[in-house]
Amino acid sequence: MCAALRRPEAAFASDPDAVAPPSALPRAAGWRDRLRTRRRGVRASAGVVVGRGVVFDVARGGGVTLGAGAVLGDGCRFHVAAGATVAVGAGTWLGDRCVLTARRAIAIGERCVLGDEVVLVDAAPVTADVERPLREQGLTAAPVRVGDDVRIGPSAALTAGATVASGATVAAHAIVS
Repeated sequence: MCAALRRPEAAFASDPDAVAPPSALPRAAGWRDRLRTRRRGVRASAGVVVGRGVVFDVARGGGVTLGAGAVLGDGCRFHVAAGATVAVGAGTWLGDRCVLTARRAIAIGERCVLGDEVVLVDAAPVTADVERPLREQGLTAAPVRVGDDVRIGPSAALTAGATVASGATVAAHAIVS
């Protein structure tokens, strides 16, 4: 692994607002990564690293765009509906077992770090009628936007319509709506 991708743990200990990096540090991109991104609706730039067990569930008309140098941890899942888009910026790290579910759009900026098991969902149930079950009321979708240089802690969730400004830090186990 290249020394530029390693970060000393002391840098995280000195900053109280820092978010720990994903559990596994990235490796150099290779031919297996190019094979793992050869799926319908997935466009990957150069240097993308794709971990083991990454699932791209992309419906016809949907799309996933991975920026140059993006890193997807083991077990990440992308569920993209028809007409929806997911964009992961250049140099962004997704930790192990992150889930991105898009019915409209999810956009993650450049140089972001998402901890392990982060969930981004751009749909929410309609709760207008308290007498009817939720499953009968349908869903509403609003885009999720994450700015550049954002740090999101492990097990955090961003729901429909969430916007995180550039340079912000989201704490572990937080829910942003």
